[in-house]
Amino acid sequence: MEKFINITPAALAFIKTSIEHEKCQGIRLDIKSGGCSGMTYEMEFVYDKPNPADLVVEEDGARIYISSKSAIFVANMTMDYVTTPMGGNIVFENPNAKTKCACGKSFSTDDSVPCSSECCRR
Repeated sequence: MEKFINITPAALAFIKTSIEHEKCQGIRLDIKSGGCSGMTYEMEFVYDKPNPADLVVEEDGARIYISSKSAIFVANMTMDYVTTPMGGNIVFENPNAKTKCACGKSFSTDDSVPCSSECCRR
């Protein structure tokens, strides 16, 4: 059976460490309107009871709760964790994104929506 989303070992290690540090149940992934390309990825810690409508992806004890309305936008996506001289960051490789901001925080499923931000003009 294919996984709903893929989590690289680096992202899994970061997520597990973050959950342990925060003493929470997991991380919630949501897609919200906004950003320079139309939609943004938002992640937050889940401390209380998760939303019963959320899709739960669990890997090696780490839980990621995906809002039901966001599931269509993240199906088959890969979450990775990359480090740079400026620090580390979760990055999303999303096959559902037709366009994305150069900074990786915003995307669109409609290829007619160009990114309007300065960060993409570098």
